Amino acid sequence: MEAALALAKKDKLELPQPQKDGSYQSFNKRGSAIAKLNIITKEFIEYASAGEKRVLQLDATFGHITLKALKRGIRDFVATDTDMRHLAIIAKRFNENPRFKGNKSLKLFHGPFPESFKDFEDNSFDAVLLNRVIHFFTPTETTHTLKEVFRILKPGGRVFIIAVTPYVKRFETFIPLYKQRLLLNRRYPGYVKNLKYFANPEVTTPKQMAQMHDKPFMFFDAQLMHRVLSESGLIVEKAVEFPLTFKSSIWSLDGRELVGAIAKKPLQRTSFSFHQG
Repeated sequence: MEAALALAKKDKLELPQPQKDGSYQSFNKRGSAIAKLNIITKEFIEYASAGEKRVLQLDATFGHITLKALKRGIRDFVATDTDMRHLAIIAKRFNENPRFKGNKSLKLFHGPFPESFKDFEDNSFDAVLLNRVIHFFTPTETTHTLKEVFRILKPGGRVFIIAVTPYVKRFETFIPLYKQRLLLNRRYPGYVKNLKYFANPEVTTPKQMAQMHDKPFMFFDAQLMHRVLSESGLIVEKAVEFPLTFKSSIWSLDGRELVGAIAKKPLQRTSFSFHQG
């Protein structure tokens, strides 16, 4: 926390101004943060705030969900991010909020994922949130990430995941290829090696294109989300596609822009195998 606060002061970091659609562009070009909760993050907070639970959030970005969860009384919340500037913003917002004066519930963790999972012990978290982050992983990284989520979850603990589907305005040029891959029964039909290639020029300005990363990306749908979670040994309780929580001429398409899932670690170890991407 101290290092994050020091960075915020040294670099005079502030929460960015929201974009026209209300989202907040991340510092590292890995999408944007949304302040408004969706159906899965709402369930995450309800579950995580009931009883004494230890909670982990991957890629917390500017802490919108983190701070809302902490306001519900969670006493052991670990927020991670690959960009130290994001953690600095979270630390600053937490430190400046009178509601959290003297509160020691928040721990910040800086490191790359999925590699940094090794720093967390087996069976150590009651809930894990991956909000709009798993789609930045390759198939192999996705398999490894979910294997590690399974490992660090306590028996009976739950993971909450949200990802982007192909059904978004900005990348609708990818939909025909995606549907073709579905017909061919490709294992990861939504995986692309360069996201920029499929950006819709009608709704993407040169500035937005420059802010977009040119690395691999994997669009999910409910079927793929259910499958990868099941293959990791988790029991899927919900996998559903749903609309954005905000209106956007850039992203909104047909009400299936996001997919979310909730899955539980069995109370007893089951026999399963991990599939490599």
